[in-house]
Amino acid sequence: MKTYKSASIRNIALAGHGGSGKTTLAEALLFKSKGTDRMGKVVDGSTVCDHDPEEIKRKISLNTSLAYTEWKNAKINIVDTPGQFDFIGGMYEGVRAAETVVITVGAKDGVQVGTIKAYKEAKKQGKACVFVVTKNDEENADFAKTLDGIKSQFGGSVCELTDRDTLSELVAGTDEALMEKFLETMELSDDEINKGLTAALAGGDVTPVVKATATTAEGIEELLDLIINSFPSPADVEGEPLADGKKAKYDESAPLTAFVFKTIADPFVGKMSFIKIITGSLNPKTEPINTRTGEPERFGKLLALKGKKQEDMTEAFAGDIVAITRLNAVTGDALCAPGKTAEFSMIEFPVAVFFQAVAAKGKGDEAKISDAITKILEEDRVLNYVNNSETRQRVLGGLGDQHLNYTISKMKSKFGVDVELSEPIIAYRETVRKKVTGIEGKHKKQSGGAGQFGVVVMDFEPHTEDELVFEEKVFGGSVPKQFFPAVEKGLRESVEHGVLAGYPVVRLKATLTDGKYHPVDSKEIAFVQAARLAFKDGVKAASPCLLEPILSLKILVGDDNTGDVMGIVNKRRGSVLGTNPAGDGMTEVVAEMPQAETSDFALVILQMTKGLGSFTQEFARYQELPQTLEAEVIANAPKVKHEV
Repeated sequence: MKTYKSASIRNIALAGHGGSGKTTLAEALLFKSKGTDRMGKVVDGSTVCDHDPEEIKRKISLNTSLAYTEWKNAKINIVDTPGQFDFIGGMYEGVRAAETVVITVGAKDGVQVGTIKAYKEAKKQGKACVFVVTKNDEENADFAKTLDGIKSQFGGSVCELTDRDTLSELVAGTDEALMEKFLETMELSDDEINKGLTAALAGGDVTPVVKATATTAEGIEELLDLIINSFPSPADVEGEPLADGKKAKYDESAPLTAFVFKTIADPFVGKMSFIKIITGSLNPKTEPINTRTGEPERFGKLLALKGKKQEDMTEAFAGDIVAITRLNAVTGDALCAPGKTAEFSMIEFPVAVFFQAVAAKGKGDEAKISDAITKILEEDRVLNYVNNSETRQRVLGGLGDQHLNYTISKMKSKFGVDVELSEPIIAYRETVRKKVTGIEGKHKKQSGGAGQFGVVVMDFEPHTEDELVFEEKVFGGSVPKQFFPAVEKGLRESVEHGVLAGYPVVRLKATLTDGKYHPVDSKEIAFVQAARLAFKDGVKAASPCLLEPILSLKILVGDDNTGDVMGIVNKRRGSVLGTNPAGDGMTEVVAEMPQAETSDFALVILQMTKGLGSFTQEFARYQELPQTLEAEVIANAPKVKHEV
């Protein structure tokens, strides 16, 4: 295919609320520009960008997809991103790869939460924004009302493209020469508007609103012309953000640097990486250096993508978006010419907040789970995975139940691993609430030959340290010093499994005060066992209790949802520590909540705020579980085999 330099490339990301017409708009752009020979439909599963079997089945976009077309001697790279909140990580990838974010807004539904999220992310990443009002042919569609809603939500930079007077004034305000002419004549030529609009878009000073109906092709040709004439090319923007805060200008004459913004791991077609070339050029014979590993990368093919359709490329230049097969790099890696080093800023993905345990349905699949999850983690950087050695569970985290359900569907279809999800086991702790003294542990064993004999007398009491504190205050040699380590060993083995439900014991101090030994039969093992027996009796007598993990939460919600969130926190045995204004009509609620109450909290926040809210969580501390809940926790505790 033809190659393009940065000035002739337009990279656009399609973003917006789920169901607002992103994928259908991509179809219309491709079809009108003769990039495809037919107009696919989401309902038929025939679109270019929704080609994953699960996307066809669910009739929604689940992944970031690439397509390109050519229009008036320029190349348009289209990055179609998911709008459903569980899969919003794809939007972050797509916005990063583009210079302009095209935000679709349905003419019937108007501004929705996904519209706001897309706009905020585009602004956060410093991208140009254009609103496209879609589905104008639907019943109850109202373009004028939708336009008013966009203006009301997003401010004074919003302007309908056909409103030439307002557009001229906004564009003129970004350039002294244009402003001078506008003040003299009160008008600008189309060429001046187009040129000024490019700079105004790149600077975030103007946010045009375009009317385009994909199914009838109304406004599609005009949108293609706008993309070519006014959307900033890579050559028109400041550049790609580097890790040090600076920006790398797009320049095809410089040595190669490129950024991996998405990875696809597929056992059938092999690994594929989506690449944005920042400087220089790339061809199939190039052997770039991976900045992270310091090693050269040898890849397979250099491709232009139209959904799942692949076209070989001979070369690609700075500013272009391409795909590479069999690359060892991962998302976020920088590829550079030998002798050149670059490190780009990482994409800031949403944090996983919904966790489920993953277990194989069949015995033969258990060993395959980790390998399959490792590959899927390369694809989806939002996912979080922990192999919890304490609970012996594999725990997978995502943004919601749909996110995790799709993930396990991929594990089965791509890697042949059939798994099921369940509630994760909560890692409780045990401790004591009072001091007990004079607790004896006696181990005596005689079975022919040398016997085993050891007696310890111990005190047990609460302590501030999580780790076991062991002391000895033995007088008169009742327990020789050489057996002190054996006593401590027995205690440290014992605290791994408490007496209530088998959870680890913390905040315990044990003091050896007395004991007995036999000059022949006393051995290390005897005092290990004696300490275990003393531990069991002593902890039972010291008013044992369960401790539950408490999480620290930072919950970001709309101002009108603040009271509802605080009520939910209180109902779930949590406490609100404070609130902070976050701007843009948002409030941060700082709270603490028992982990046992947070299993579906992500789903509740999503539903309550209609997708606008979000939160992060981290472990804060352990605190005593209410006694009214102890019996249930003990009854449901995982059975752990151990010896006492």
